[in-house]
Amino acid sequence: MRKIVLILPGWLGEENEDSVLRQNLPGISRLAELGELSKLTPPPQTETPEALVLGMAPNLVNLAQGPLTIAALGADPPEKSTHFHLSPIALMDNVLHEHALDLPPEQVDFVMERAKNLNTRNLTIVVGEGTDHGLVWEGLGDLGTTNPHDANGKTYLQSLPQGDNEPALRRFIDDSVNILSELELNAERIDQGLLPINVLWPWGQGVRHRVPNLALQRGEPVEVVSPSLRLAGLTRLAGYRHAPRNLIDRGLNANWQTLAKKLLGGSTTVIWCPVFQELREKDQLEEASWLSKEIDEMFVDPILASARELSTRFAILSPSQAGNGLSALYETKMNGSNVIPFDERALEERLAGRQLHEFVDAFLSP
Repeated sequence: MRKIVLILPGWLGEENEDSVLRQNLPGISRLAELGELSKLTPPPQTETPEALVLGMAPNLVNLAQGPLTIAALGADPPEKSTHFHLSPIALMDNVLHEHALDLPPEQVDFVMERAKNLNTRNLTIVVGEGTDHGLVWEGLGDLGTTNPHDANGKTYLQSLPQGDNEPALRRFIDDSVNILSELELNAERIDQGLLPINVLWPWGQGVRHRVPNLALQRGEPVEVVSPSLRLAGLTRLAGYRHAPRNLIDRGLNANWQTLAKKLLGGSTTVIWCPVFQELREKDQLEEASWLSKEIDEMFVDPILASARELSTRFAILSPSQAGNGLSALYETKMNGSNVIPFDERALEERLAGRQLHEFVDAFLSP
């Protein structure tokens, strides 16, 4: 049986927010009519909310940013090691700055190639892309670091790591400033009014704890599609495969038609994309309304049409950060006559409720 679960946080509006679902969406309407709706109860607070997307209870996974980054980049360091996310940021006049704009890939590649000289016996860079890289310290200890967002606008000294292995980490950062500040590339960026790329900043430290092997537990391979580096890392640790993160864009440029065609076979797929959440945060409801029609026509409708010939389990979930969310579940054998719409009005009905991870776990189970 083909299984597809599409998770779109923020598609359903919160209380007092405008709806982008209360419009003519034939595919969504058909899905709701044939299938069954249920509420998604508010999620618990957890350090690794990505676990819920894979159907794992929140108490099963406790991983910081660093271990997730290192896993996403495909590295498997020694067991007794501490993993960091490593971000290229800027130092100007003794003040740290986070890069607000996307950095040119060729410039980042050039910087990271020079940064290989910073590797030591116990500190090793794991090269990624953009602002997403990793650093491995082959040791354990208590450390305090500051993420680039919180360090933005603060002085260099007040933001440096503190705790075990502090001297080595500070030396690593100092050396990155010394090496990268001398690059002609950074002189040119400053002349152009841009921030230099002259600091490699480790943060989000943690160790890799064991994660349940979901592929073994559930007995089938699953592909996860998302733009999230964190989810990509957790997916790999759980024994699943994560598609290239550029397959689905966070913005309006994702090709939902291409994604639907990719899923016309009999595979099992989890799709997670926070695009509606981000559009609502920017108050871009017109764009969110347009995207709703695009997903309905280019993704939902083709999947439902193909389900007439291919045994399919298909679900759309819109979890909420605070209140109740909503789910719609359809299977080929269903021939329901539900009259409750898949929009905010459904939350006023007496629907059964469960948490996101419970729904996904049941959905993916044999």
